[in-house]
Amino acid sequence: MRAHVVIDSLRLTWRLQRWEIVVLIGAALLLAAVGAFAAWQLPITTQDLLDCIGDSTGEGIPARCRSIYDWAGYLSGAGTIVQGAVTVVPLVAGVLLGAPLLSREIEKRTAPLAWSLARSRGWWLAGRVLPIALAIFGSLLLLGQASEASIVATPGKHLGFETFAMHGPVVAVRGLAAFAIGVFIGLWMGRMLPAILVTGVLVIALLGGLQIVRGQLMEAEAVWTPVGENGLDSFSSIYGDGYTDDVNGAFVTDEEAYARYPEQMDTGDGQLPGLTRVYRVVP
Repeated sequence: MRAHVVIDSLRLTWRLQRWEIVVLIGAALLLAAVGAFAAWQLPITTQDLLDCIGDSTGEGIPARCRSIYDWAGYLSGAGTIVQGAVTVVPLVAGVLLGAPLLSREIEKRTAPLAWSLARSRGWWLAGRVLPIALAIFGSLLLLGQASEASIVATPGKHLGFETFAMHGPVVAVRGLAAFAIGVFIGLWMGRMLPAILVTGVLVIALLGGLQIVRGQLMEAEAVWTPVGENGLDSFSSIYGDGYTDDVNGAFVTDEEAYARYPEQMDTGDGQLPGLTRVYRVVP
């Protein structure tokens, strides 16, 4: 009897949100497949390109290697699309699947009938929420892992501050958080469209607030560091710049450095005698 009730609940949940589930969950799985394919093929294509170029002394890409070069560009672009999508898809899936889930039934007054037939309102709520939550978590977990693999496979990219929240389980967690907010807002408001709008605004506000807090925490950890061999390429977040005096270690601002060496500062190379260029970054 219990299994029959669970199956009926799953069937009803599917009928109520089948298009949202197909579009959003399907999009997440499709993007995951694209990211996984790019991560698989990009290292192979990159090595094929290096082998094709070989010891060529000419400038640019040889004509015989152009097709391989173009294919590598397509793969890199696909990985970039996936990495950008992971910042949006979890929030959209959470809002559009969470907010209407309960508010639709309450607004259409079908919820009281379901409550009278269910063993309890808790069972009814679990039957509506858990299947969608598991679908969101599973699909976004695959998407996060595929995004991580594409980042690692892309030459010049690595897992760090620049790719924060663009890979791994945190993608699924973000989607579940937005979904939970949508479910509670929908249950509280009982109207589908207002619940979607309020949830969207609230999720965006929370995301923006978290970004601000994260930026402040990161800036609090920043220290003055000399420029390395790779210059600015070795830093992802810069919170200040200047110079240090090589003799006494005192900090020298750009204005003070310009007052000392106006001609060298005008050249723009940043190399000044007796001074070391430093940036305020997180080690």
